[in-house]
Amino acid sequence: MKNGQLTIAALLLFGKNPQRFLLQARVRCARFKGENEVEFLDLKVIEGDLIQQVEEAMSFVRRNTSMTARIEDGALSRKEHWEYPLDAVREGITNAVCHRDYADSGNVLVKIFDDRLEVLNPGGLPAGLTVEDLKNPHESKPRNKLVADAFFLIKYIEQFGTGIGRMIEECRLAGVPEPQFESRAGGFRIAFRLTMLGDQRATEMGLTERQLLLLQKSAAIRRGTTAELAKLLEVPKRTVQRDLQYLTKKGLLIRRSNGKHTSYETAK
Repeated sequence: MKNGQLTIAALLLFGKNPQRFLLQARVRCARFKGENEVEFLDLKVIEGDLIQQVEEAMSFVRRNTSMTARIEDGALSRKEHWEYPLDAVREGITNAVCHRDYADSGNVLVKIFDDRLEVLNPGGLPAGLTVEDLKNPHESKPRNKLVADAFFLIKYIEQFGTGIGRMIEECRLAGVPEPQFESRAGGFRIAFRLTMLGDQRATEMGLTERQLLLLQKSAAIRRGTTAELAKLLEVPKRTVQRDLQYLTKKGLLIRRSNGKHTSYETAK
């Protein structure tokens, strides 16, 4: 309360219908066919309080992404994983809803393509804070302090400037590239890149379990030599070399040559 009136934060967190007063307080989710915004496969406009928005946005993500199977180190059986690390995606959506500029007329956007998942929110970074700063220890500077306090109390965020680091770590543990962060005029964008293939696409491309694991390892270390990847997979270098040539031919890996040293990285 302030001067006997409910604050904007109270409306957003506890209002039955915040959009009656703040039409822009929405999350718009879309699943597109292919890699551009031409054809919709699914669309949802999410309203309600901020907690509902986070949860319903995550439901949309789960509905429009799939699980993939991988062989874990030292395991004989396949283990299922989501295409994108859901904890990292939740962190991105939570941050967007919590830290967006509610004076801006735009909505938080969640866009899912065949090759990536994007989260965009109105309002760039606080003055004096850069994208590179986000990847290093930095002070938390919430735009909406009362909202951030509430999200902290229900353990949706940590008010220590660690959210970006957690997203990066979750992606590293999942064996996918770290998210791309971009602060641009009037907004902030997070892009999660898809590198692990679903079972159907992997089958169509004729990939083996070992080749799928090789893709996972190369994504985790960002760039690796034949020897490094062979050591991670615990298989002969000659075997890994054949797989690397095949995956490069399929366009899933990129070969980088630097004099005597050749390395491989995941294709973007």
